[in-house]
Amino acid sequence: MRSVRGKLLSISFILLVIPGLVIGSISYLSAKNSLDASGQTMIKNAVTMAIQMIDGYQQQVDAGEITLEEAQEQVKTYLLGEIQADGTRPNMNPVDLGENGYFVVLDEQGNEIAHPSLEGENVLDVQDVDGSYFVQEQIETAQNGGGFVTYSWAFPDSDRIGEKIMYNELDPNWGWVVTAGSYMEDFNAESNSILWMIGWTIGASLIIGAVLIILLSNHLSKPIVAVKNQLNRLSENDLTGSFAAFNRKDEIGELGASLVKMKDNLNAMIQRIQQVSHTLAASSEELSASAEETNRATEQIAGSIQLISENAETQTEQAASSQETVYGISEGISTIKNHLVSAGESTETTALKVAEGKERVLNTEVKMNDIQETSKRASGAIQQLGGKSEQIGNIVSLITAVAEQTNLLALNAAIEAARAGEHGKGFAVVADEIRKLAEQSSRSTSQIQELIFEIQTGIQESVKYMSEGESSVSAGMEAMYLTGESFNEIESASAVISEAARNVLNSVTELDQRTALMVETTAKTTEMIEHSSAESQSIAAASEEQSASMEEVAASSAALSHMAEELSEIVAEFKIA
Repeated sequence: MRSVRGKLLSISFILLVIPGLVIGSISYLSAKNSLDASGQTMIKNAVTMAIQMIDGYQQQVDAGEITLEEAQEQVKTYLLGEIQADGTRPNMNPVDLGENGYFVVLDEQGNEIAHPSLEGENVLDVQDVDGSYFVQEQIETAQNGGGFVTYSWAFPDSDRIGEKIMYNELDPNWGWVVTAGSYMEDFNAESNSILWMIGWTIGASLIIGAVLIILLSNHLSKPIVAVKNQLNRLSENDLTGSFAAFNRKDEIGELGASLVKMKDNLNAMIQRIQQVSHTLAASSEELSASAEETNRATEQIAGSIQLISENAETQTEQAASSQETVYGISEGISTIKNHLVSAGESTETTALKVAEGKERVLNTEVKMNDIQETSKRASGAIQQLGGKSEQIGNIVSLITAVAEQTNLLALNAAIEAARAGEHGKGFAVVADEIRKLAEQSSRSTSQIQELIFEIQTGIQESVKYMSEGESSVSAGMEAMYLTGESFNEIESASAVISEAARNVLNSVTELDQRTALMVETTAKTTEMIEHSSAESQSIAAASEEQSASMEEVAASSAALSHMAEELSEIVAEFKIA
């Protein structure tokens, strides 16, 4: 992990280096571009000067002062020097084209008209190290109005490759392509010295800045390291010794003062926690011992009360059983008493009913005699009614025959009316109505015959039943006599039973009173036993609750003691003054 001091140094170095590099790069590029532009202007002016010189010599040729060949040779001599025996020219450089700069004159076919070493050769297909046909490009540029062409070429007497720039322009008089140029380094060489100057400046700035940054980082990081060391002691629960404060008025000084204050507060708090944890442990042990003693006493009380409760439950069950038995006896006696009362009432009622029965038997006997006489008269009347119904049946048969004859006549009349046509329509209607009346009469007589048949059947059955009724009345008269004798015997027996029932009722009434007193006493005894049992159960439940509470108290005190021990162990990890 990098320290704060390292981070401060890194950031500060970056803040120093980046601006220096940016400013140096911009300055170098600006100077280089300026020098490049100056060099380009210089070679362009040189070519322009050569073109003007050719124009001047052409004027002399036109004036006849010199020949064309003389004029051309004088131009080549001026630009490159006199031709040597080996065909080369010394490159006199009438103008400053840089250390390696010179003029070149070509024709439009790529032949070297003037060159320091290649004069007379065709270089149209010559390529640079990048494979570019730069001579062709120079000719095309000149033909198009002039311009710069750059290409890569080796330095003289060296394998080092450099960028070379040439300005090309076509002379309108002789058709020459006049070019002049040099390596870019010849123009911007001074920029290298600027680059070195910038480098030395940045280096000096970095050294001075580094010294200042180191001093500042030490000034800032030393108190932070001290705070870190003190916090490491706190993280290891070490509160012994003193924490150094910083005599500073900035935020770091406030941080150191706050750290010292926090250490003092923690020291006091840990000491207080130690005292409280010791007191808490002692109190929890005393509470646990008291809870155990109380729990044992409560368990003994609960056991005794449980035994009492079980005995009370047994007594309650026995008392309840006795009470049920007494209730059963009392209910049985009450039932016997009620039955005896009912029997007495029934005996008295029986006596009354017997008397009423005797009287009704006598009345019934009289009525039976009347019924017998009435039955005889009714039998005679019914027989007469049967004769009358036979006569009615004969009359109805006659009416039926008349209705059938009338219906037949009405049918014949309808036939005759139909034969009469329109004159017989009224008679046909009357005949039809007569026919309908005859049919209704026939139906009515049929119904009457059925009713008469039913009446005759009923009369015959009534005569039969009346005969049977007379026989039954005779038998009933005899049974009435026997019934009267039975009522006399029942009346005598009922008197004896009534007297015996009264005697038994008196005895049972006295027994019922004594049984009721026993039931009341048994109920009170059972109630007292149940109350005692309920109280003992309540006490037992309270004892169980008390025992459970004591167990909870014991568990809580044990947990409290355990917590006090843990707290003591935690506090013991701190080293305090």
